[in-house]
Amino acid sequence: MEKDQIAERCYQLPEAAHERLCHTREEIRLLADLTARIGDKAHHLQLSPSALARCFDRLADQLDCALHESFWPSTRDDK
Repeated sequence: MEKDQIAERCYQLPEAAHERLCHTREEIRLLADLTARIGDKAHHLQLSPSALARCFDRLADQLDCALHESFWPSTRDDK
């Protein structure tokens, strides 16, 4: 199987969607780092449930947008 045939069997992601995924990854890493640093200094992290829900909801929306932009090469409409 040639390299071009292998590439055609994969989902593809536009550059803007890839950047959105990278940004989302960095946000998750930032939240993890902040939580770890606070956890070292305190026994309990106080975060309101609504603030946590907003963070997760925003990250989920960003992932949804990126995933909706992915496509199987044979289904993309290049008109």
